[in-house]
Amino acid sequence: MNAVMGTAFTCFNRKSLETILPHRGAALRKIDGVFYSSDAPATMTGLMEIRADDPDLEGHFPGDPTYPGYAQDEFVCLVAAALIPAAVEDLKNGPHVVQKIVRYKKNAVPGDRLIAKVKLHERRSKFFIFSGEIKNQNNEIVAEYEKIIGAV
Repeated sequence: MNAVMGTAFTCFNRKSLETILPHRGAALRKIDGVFYSSDAPATMTGLMEIRADDPDLEGHFPGDPTYPGYAQDEFVCLVAAALIPAAVEDLKNGPHVVQKIVRYKKNAVPGDRLIAKVKLHERRSKFFIFSGEIKNQNNEIVAEYEKIIGAV
């Protein structure tokens, strides 16, 4: 049997993320979807395209729009939050995720397609420790997250 055929693979679009996250409406605007494979149960990949009319671009910066760091942080934290219920069977409450240490490497601009890879390293009671990175469609690192903390 082909190894790919045996892989359990799950995809959530923005609407279906509402089934595993407590976020709604504008709070989910910073993510288009996620992919999860049981072959890598501690990892989740999120996708988002920066559109020219994105409200987060307003004022950042006229004539040279740049997707702000806080919006990138929200994107990677949403991916981490979606990973918690996918990787943890005994989840009772919705996840809350806060990133702690980040290094921005490259500007993200309208038209970029961002890919966030988040990895769960450990669980300590109600706390989860992740790392992650965001790359663009050219496989260039946009941001690196050394520590992301989640709690339930």
